[in-house]
Amino acid sequence: MNLIKLGALAMAGLLAFATAAHGQETRLFVDDQGHEVTIPVSPQRIVSLRGEQFTAPLYELGANLVGSSGLVNEAVNGGRPYVRGAYDALDFRFEESGVTWVGSPNDHDYEAISAVEPDLIIIPDFASDDYDRLSLIAPTVVLQVWGQDMLDMYAKVADLADREDTFARLSARYAERLDRARQTLAETVGDTSTISVAVASAFEDRISVYRDYGTLGQVLRDLGFSMPAIIAGMEEANANLSLELLPQIDADFMIDTYWTARNQSPTQKLEAWDAALPGWREILHAGRHNQVFMVNREEMRAVSFQALRSVLDIIVSQVGTRDFVPLTPSS
Repeated sequence: MNLIKLGALAMAGLLAFATAAHGQETRLFVDDQGHEVTIPVSPQRIVSLRGEQFTAPLYELGANLVGSSGLVNEAVNGGRPYVRGAYDALDFRFEESGVTWVGSPNDHDYEAISAVEPDLIIIPDFASDDYDRLSLIAPTVVLQVWGQDMLDMYAKVADLADREDTFARLSARYAERLDRARQTLAETVGDTSTISVAVASAFEDRISVYRDYGTLGQVLRDLGFSMPAIIAGMEEANANLSLELLPQIDADFMIDTYWTARNQSPTQKLEAWDAALPGWREILHAGRHNQVFMVNREEMRAVSFQALRSVLDIIVSQVGTRDFVPLTPSS
């Protein structure tokens, strides 16, 4: 984009914000990179530039969302733009919502963003190189996507959108379901802290493991499950291990995810394990005892209470309704 065009967009954006913000009460918000940003107390025209982490909660909260980034995939939504996570977990559709598609998460359409006249733009930390340009259009806030508790991030989104009351109501309902799930597991399997769960995927040259992974990680923590030491000790939310380290992820249960946006099925994921690690079913306790199951990656990645409830039900049904074989040093 040339400087003349960028300058025109900036001027249009500033004029749009001045018009939109006229009469609005403002406040100071310190974002996850330390920017002190003056934002509307009650934003009326929010643009989200991260689908599963920002658009999903904004939509679930009923926030005043006017624009969102999204992906295009011929296998999803008839090839029309869609929001990862929100599409599966919340049935979000651009064409039905009145929300404007403003480019992909990694290729923002600045003209489209300016055209919807936002009074607040929310971007992920890994897109912070675009902060200055976006700030010329409207107040821009950076939130950290990975490495912080999912519900803490959701609470920040609710705070920004002036939807804290809705967040509190949804959080209370999730807490009620969580209490019932804990009671069920206590009755069926006992102390969940004695049960280990490994979240992992196999590839041709590596094993990807996850200490924290969207709603799946949140639910496993909330239910009190443990995890293999090599995963629990990771500094980052996820890491790649060499195939030779397979025995170190041994656990009572193993969970992998399948990617519906790529027409992937649970069977195909198991075949990927077989191809990368022949014999893994005998090496790993969970493989030997049919204690491996799958979760839909697209829904699981949505930061939403609906996705939390879905994953919670899956975990309880998979772990709490079977006579599973516990992992012991001699097993």
